[in-house]
Amino acid sequence: MSTPAATPPQPADAPHSAARSADPSARALGEMPIDELRAYAENLGLQVPAGCSRGDLVLRVSRRLELIERLDRDALLDICVWAHRPVRQSDPRPDLVRAIAAIEGGNYSRLSARGLRALAALRSVPVGPNDTDAMVADALVRAEGLRQRLSRVRRALVGAVLSRVIEGDAAPAEYQFLPEDDAARRLSLKHEIEDRGVVGGIASRLRGAADDYLRSKLDEIEARIDRKLDEIDRRLSEWRDREVANRLRILRITLVASVLFALLSLGYHVVVRRWMGAQPPPPIAATPPDTPR
Repeated sequence: MSTPAATPPQPADAPHSAARSADPSARALGEMPIDELRAYAENLGLQVPAGCSRGDLVLRVSRRLELIERLDRDALLDICVWAHRPVRQSDPRPDLVRAIAAIEGGNYSRLSARGLRALAALRSVPVGPNDTDAMVADALVRAEGLRQRLSRVRRALVGAVLSRVIEGDAAPAEYQFLPEDDAARRLSLKHEIEDRGVVGGIASRLRGAADDYLRSKLDEIEARIDRKLDEIDRRLSEWRDREVANRLRILRITLVASVLFALLSLGYHVVVRRWMGAQPPPPIAATPPDTPR
């Protein structure tokens, strides 16, 4: 019986630095909602029990992130190439692990030695440092279970038949990494059926075609909206210029009218004062003396 492999030593001054650097979110794991934390753990390939508490879940995710940072990135890329997972060559380790988590199995004899050990570490399959590649592959096969292996073989056969019927006898294309932009390379129909089943593979292909159509239409709609917004902004700018000019004109007219009114009022007061100063004061009438009775 093989002994578990010893884990590489971790620097003592940064026990959780790897988990922090691998976490794509800016928030700490303890501040994430429980549903979001559970979904994040499942995306990393963790099997989360139903009654798992928040503290236990945070501990599991932290240990998972530390394990991901210890793994060889080239080994993760080997797994993605072996399973035909659409990834970019510059993707970080957590993104590669998310793609690997969707892999159910395959022909492990075609996987490199470092890829076998990385996949065993991600699936918590104990392997020894002296185990051969065949022994590691056998351990991975035993960890899958009989039902999962039979289902995978059945889907592989159905995928091969449908791929030959739909796509013809074309030679399998060599794996290529996704480009660094947002364009996506589609998997072959055979690999999609093998991974997702007949309905899921065909639905994925149909969704891919629909996504491309919707993406092009959305780009056209976005271009039209941008043109309309530019036109609206130009018209609003012209309207603002006219409004400012009209208000300035009203302010000038109001200022001139106020000045003229003030001048007229001042002239009126001056004329009234001079005219009142030039007239003699009216005579004071004498009151008759009182006569005795």
